[in-house]
Amino acid sequence: MKDRLHKIAALLLLQGVFALSAIAAEQIDINNASLSDLASLPLSVEQVEAVYEYVQYQGPLESIYELVNVKELSNEDFQNLKRALVIKPDENASSNTRLEDQYRKVENWTSTEGASEGLMELWLERLAEPMNVNTASYEDLVSLQNVSPVDAVAVMKLRAESGSIGSARWLRNAIGLSYYGYQNMRDFITYDEAESGQWHIWYNMVMKTIPSTNATDEEATNPLLGVGSAPDILHKFSFSNSTHWKAGFSYNRQFGEANRYFKGTDIPEVKASLTLSDYNLGGFHLDRLVLGNFSATFSQGLIFESTDFRSPRRSGYGWNKRVHGIFSDLSRSQEYAQRGVGIQGSLYSKLKFIGFVSKNDRDAVLNPDGESFTSLITLYPRTDTGLITELSQPLLDVVDEVTYGGNLRYELFTGTFLGVSAYESLYDKELNPQPTLSIIHTDNTGLFLNSSGNGGDTEIAALHASSAQSNLWKDARANRRIQGLEFSTVIKNLAFQVEWAYLDKDSVGSIDNEAYNVAIKDEPQALVANAFLQFDNLNFMVLYRDYDLAYDNPYQRSFSNYQRYKSSIYEDEFYLKDPVLSYLYTGASQPQAERGVYISSRYQIHRAWVMTANFDTWTRVADGSRYYRTVATAEFRPTFNYRINIRQKWQARGSFNIFSPTGYENRETIIRARMRLSGFDQLQVTYVNSATLFDPRRRLTIDLASGVSNVSPVGQAASPGNALGFVLTHNFTPMFKLIGSVVYYKGFFWSFEDTDFRVFDSPDGSIRWWLTGFSRIGNHWAVRAKLSWDEGSALSNYAYGLAPYDPRVLDKGTTWFGEAVDFRLQLDYAF
Repeated sequence: MKDRLHKIAALLLLQGVFALSAIAAEQIDINNASLSDLASLPLSVEQVEAVYEYVQYQGPLESIYELVNVKELSNEDFQNLKRALVIKPDENASSNTRLEDQYRKVENWTSTEGASEGLMELWLERLAEPMNVNTASYEDLVSLQNVSPVDAVAVMKLRAESGSIGSARWLRNAIGLSYYGYQNMRDFITYDEAESGQWHIWYNMVMKTIPSTNATDEEATNPLLGVGSAPDILHKFSFSNSTHWKAGFSYNRQFGEANRYFKGTDIPEVKASLTLSDYNLGGFHLDRLVLGNFSATFSQGLIFESTDFRSPRRSGYGWNKRVHGIFSDLSRSQEYAQRGVGIQGSLYSKLKFIGFVSKNDRDAVLNPDGESFTSLITLYPRTDTGLITELSQPLLDVVDEVTYGGNLRYELFTGTFLGVSAYESLYDKELNPQPTLSIIHTDNTGLFLNSSGNGGDTEIAALHASSAQSNLWKDARANRRIQGLEFSTVIKNLAFQVEWAYLDKDSVGSIDNEAYNVAIKDEPQALVANAFLQFDNLNFMVLYRDYDLAYDNPYQRSFSNYQRYKSSIYEDEFYLKDPVLSYLYTGASQPQAERGVYISSRYQIHRAWVMTANFDTWTRVADGSRYYRTVATAEFRPTFNYRINIRQKWQARGSFNIFSPTGYENRETIIRARMRLSGFDQLQVTYVNSATLFDPRRRLTIDLASGVSNVSPVGQAASPGNALGFVLTHNFTPMFKLIGSVVYYKGFFWSFEDTDFRVFDSPDGSIRWWLTGFSRIGNHWAVRAKLSWDEGSALSNYAYGLAPYDPRVLDKGTTWFGEAVDFRLQLDYAF
């Protein structure tokens, strides 16, 4: 009997162990669970969302009993949750974020308006090396996406009051920190320093046949290609074993480009940098000292930002961030890359400064004499070979540039400062713009400044000219000097920023040839100012910019809708000496001269509704054209795993009069329905409908003056665009997943594909699909491969005869839009 009782007790104990093990296996880690993970809890949809938002807003939880503060939960619900949940440390506070988590975040961010290739590289770097919130500066915090100056000031004040911030829970208690700002900040920060003496290595390789594009605007077109078939390749390697130093190098060869070597050598042209950071010497704090290749950015980008890339409507808020300061530069930027030494630091925490000196080669369009140049040029790919004709002068590395500058800020109190910025570029050749001799084909020089469709030509006529010498560099033959002031302040939940600059001209510059004579007499100026009002679920921003036509600053990257030279003769490659010179427009990262007001707002009306809207009205200074752009987006989440997003855009360019051929109206509707499945799987369906209506072209319609019929098959009909497609993501294992998409489009269509932004136009319809595979190879390696295919339909071209022939005699021709295949391969190592 006694033995039998012992067996029964042992059996009950064993069953209890198995039951506890099963419960433990099924328990959900509340601090790291996604909304879809919580869906399996015995709660209603409203209760699940309430628990999720409480953890995100007040967490991470230290005790399960904190959930009693969730008013949507009853005592019975709480008792059930105690058995279903487990408390573990917040994984977001760890610096060992997994590679697939980093890419999952970037995949979501790439679909946001304003994303670019340069920003995606920066996001991945910051996810791999998060900053310590206890040592981060105001500039570091405010550079994070969707983190406003109000949020950054709130964190700085909390740190000053408490001494340090120990966890995400402490951070969330910062007075004035919005929920939206907190959510976007937590992926990029830690709460302690990395272990000293531990090696950190990061290697990144990208090989692709997808062309880089400099403009992400909906009306952008891909740069011209055809020089070669060699794929684009990028190798990037960085390493450190201390919080005080970091080194790295990179090599980039663009699509269709030959291997790069340093000028006059057989040594591969690599970018390399050594960074020393975070040193205290009495009252002096060294933020960063960078030797080699570095990037520099001042304030709102009005004076200086050294990148080849641009983002339209880059306000400095939301996703459209810029990073103020000096950083190592291993990016793809080449034309405006800096090489020398850059330093950033502060004196007694109040006086903050940036300084740099750089010497580098620049690609430029030389004049026929070979001793002067018309303009710098950003090429994709870099080549000295014309696409049609032999170029009279080389383009690559033909101008040496020495650039030095700095920014000085005095902080009155946290978030409020006054600053002054300046830089000067010296060139070893005279800057003497001669576009009709060096760029425009001889047969077309009469169209320059005389074509109604090229209202932007006056931007070319206003190019900066200089013939000067310098005591700082004996080889200097020209200069460009920009100076300016800035002010920024945060008052409670209101942030205000303003930056003003001018192009300093020591003497009158002139452009003189047979076609025109333009004299620049005044010092051109530029201004950008914004105000940002923030509440927990609502923000509102107003921005004003005013750029003079002659403010010709190649390092300007401030807010604008379009890049410089849009609607100029540079945009029409058939008017130029060779199509490769059209990169003066397609590769331009400098803003167009604009004057206007931009208004933007985000409002989370309800837990299930988020509304965003922006309105922009501006004048193109080059010819006085008026533009209007309105975009409204509504996202509805009926349940936790369903999202419906509707984006509506209206855009127009006003006409000067009823006979003007330059006006247009554009309407675009994008509807996305996304279903989030278990295990991070998801399905998204997208429908796009758009139409553009241009002003009547009198040459294409009935002649109103004479009444003579000139029948045309195009006339003033709208240009429609339609697309329908889906994207499916399936995680086969935690180590491997596939992302696939199929879309049919006809007309103009733009899309974010995985981590790429693409623009297409198929007059008679096209089928496009792409497939991406992502796999982790062990704990440190990851590979990502993408294959895309596009095949267009045949297009029938109808041409009518001209007088004295019968205008109704039809000539039919057929053009076949053939298939195109692209690939992208990416390899990452993080240790």
